[in-house]
Amino acid sequence: MKRKKIFEGKSKKVYETENENEWMLEFKDDARDAKGHKKGVIKGKGSVNNQISTFLFKLLESYHIPTHFIKEVSDKEMLVKKMEMIGVKVVVRNIAVGQLAKRFNVPDGKELECPLLEFYLKDGNRDDPMINESHLISFGHATSEEMREIHRLASKCNAVIKAFFRRRLLNLVEIRMEFGRYHGHIAVGDEISLDTCTFIRLDQSPGAKVQVIPVTETTLAELKKKLLAL
Repeated sequence: MKRKKIFEGKSKKVYETENENEWMLEFKDDARDAKGHKKGVIKGKGSVNNQISTFLFKLLESYHIPTHFIKEVSDKEMLVKKMEMIGVKVVVRNIAVGQLAKRFNVPDGKELECPLLEFYLKDGNRDDPMINESHLISFGHATSEEMREIHRLASKCNAVIKAFFRRRLLNLVEIRMEFGRYHGHIAVGDEISLDTCTFIRLDQSPGAKVQVIPVTETTLAELKKKLLAL
């Protein structure tokens, strides 16, 4: 049973539970623009994100990737292990689109030769600035051993989830993840959902402008059906 709310983010609320070693996540229906600002609600989005995150955490666990997931509790709620979170967002990019393509002057929609890992310090007051591994180690956010494990797990998560999406005719552009410490080991935390993955249709016409699939009331049912076969 959830108790005191300890945090509310853009996509979910985090609550204490009767067990001091567990947290309850409650997914929200909030819709966000490209900069993360709230622009309304999408009915059912929280439920779909909870279902997708539950499914993908179980998928990762089946590949021996440790996560904080314990169980799905209700339509919008998930029980997770209480971890010491590392305040860094890890972004794995597979395709250059938008600002990444412009920044490095590469064709929009270019498949990268290998996945690109980027790190962003979770600091909303400074718009989550990009940071490199040396900074993270030097500033004490993580040890060199932990960074090697984060790199390994992030790469493996990307490979597993990218393959899962491709079987559903979706091409994973990027995935955004967070990691934490649980009993001295690194594990995947936060969520893996429509709010942390970006994709395009695999069957889009050759030469057509790259169109990232937005999460809207119209696309929500389609994405749920593709990803969960419901």
